[in-house]
Amino acid sequence: MRVFDDMGRGVDRFTKLRAWQACDIYKKAVYRLCEQPPLAQDWKRRDQLEGSVRGPCAHVAEGFGRFNPPDNARFVVMARASLMESQNHLGDLVDRGYITEGERLALNKLAETALKETTGWLEYLQSPEALRNARRARERRIACRNERRSRTPNTEPEP
Repeated sequence: MRVFDDMGRGVDRFTKLRAWQACDIYKKAVYRLCEQPPLAQDWKRRDQLEGSVRGPCAHVAEGFGRFNPPDNARFVVMARASLMESQNHLGDLVDRGYITEGERLALNKLAETALKETTGWLEYLQSPEALRNARRARERRIACRNERRSRTPNTEPEP
């Protein structure tokens, strides 16, 4: 699948997607939190939180590899759900006294940015434009494959 960034350049790697980048920034910030006591020693809560922030990057990446906008969108929906799950976990950490409300708000701001970007990506994937672009990309791949085949010399001996 080939989409375009803000500068009109093609995006051919999931790591170039703004949705993936925003999720990655949020994930890394939460990982830093998880290394601090008392959360660092609470393995169950830490594992839940890390799992919920690890998921969005993985879902966006896996969806991008599908080359099919509706299938890709299904994974982006899962990414959004995981982001919201992580926001819930952060609220639980405040309730337990592991982090302050200010820390939660700072992380929540990153989560909201990731949600905004994944929602934008989802809206694109659900648009007629995405289906047209996917169809054109598929047609180009087929044409390139056929062109390569036609350039390959026939190595079979003549009778």
